[in-house]
Amino acid sequence: MNKIPLLLLALLVQAYVPAFAQKKLKKSDRTIVANIQAHETFLNGEKLQGRKAGSDGEKMADEYIIKQFTKFGLKPRGEKDWYQVFKIYDGKEIKPSSHLTINEDKLELYKDYFPFSFSANKNTEAAVAIALAENGVPWFKDIRELISEDDTMKIDTFDVIRKKAKNAAAKGASALIIYNKSSAGDLNYNRYDSAETVDIPVIYITKKAFKKYSSDESAIIDVKLNVELEAKSRTGNNVIGYADNGSDSTTIASAHLDHETDIAALIEAARLLKANKSKARNYLFVVYCGEQNGKHGANYFNEHPPVNIKSINKTVNLEEIAPTVENPIGLNLVKRSVEIIKK
Repeated sequence: MNKIPLLLLALLVQAYVPAFAQKKLKKSDRTIVANIQAHETFLNGEKLQGRKAGSDGEKMADEYIIKQFTKFGLKPRGEKDWYQVFKIYDGKEIKPSSHLTINEDKLELYKDYFPFSFSANKNTEAAVAIALAENGVPWFKDIRELISEDDTMKIDTFDVIRKKAKNAAAKGASALIIYNKSSAGDLNYNRYDSAETVDIPVIYITKKAFKKYSSDESAIIDVKLNVELEAKSRTGNNVIGYADNGSDSTTIASAHLDHETDIAALIEAARLLKANKSKARNYLFVVYCGEQNGKHGANYFNEHPPVNIKSINKTVNLEEIAPTVENPIGLNLVKRSVEIIKK
């Protein structure tokens, strides 16, 4: 598969410049600084809620960017007008119908127990001898039997438990209940664990809950459980503006939505490049969805390029990586971006 050429543009920008320093700038540079500050003020506003994918804040940010692109004469180049729209996996949600009861005591979700995200959506009930692993009933396993305390920081605990659950299911267990009597801390629910689902429910009981409800490992207890997990997703959006100059060559300039300085610089670079009226190449301006530092948006874009991949000669990603005292915030980023994009 052909890959989009990437030139990572790592330019230094500063976080603060005294007012007297800005007075020394020429008029065109003062305009750039003022525009960047205006864009940043809007993009960093409380109403935008960090511009999280699928949020109203992301929508407001996208609409603002589109308004600026339209003002500069750019054209939409997404699959849906200005947008590339895609789904982002948002982990597994534990539904309210999930429950765990031990000897008629109903345990509290998260506080006392939780199902692992790779657990099967099933229910079971039985009288269980904690110390025995019998066919057709839930098995109880102390995490110390699976992982030594010295190994907890060296291995993937969840993966070990998943493999144990897979083995337990093959041997006839109707569920696997993990408890913790070691000195190590309790596990926490990881909704983003995307490991393959096993064939039985797999549940973790916290230290306090096990001590309270089932501390006698020689006892027989009544267990009733049900696991209902639901995969969730959110919608992410890339915003794409296009300056078609009739060239056979296209340069891509991009930034991530969760970096407001970079987005502000990209908007201003788009203005300057469009005003330049150069016909040497076409320009594609891409704002990646901010999820995971733009990774989701960039991956989708690379898999669904809106222009012929053979026509792309360069991809420049605007990225703020460190401060400098040489220029007001974003000015150096914009000027160097335009310089490199035009080459």
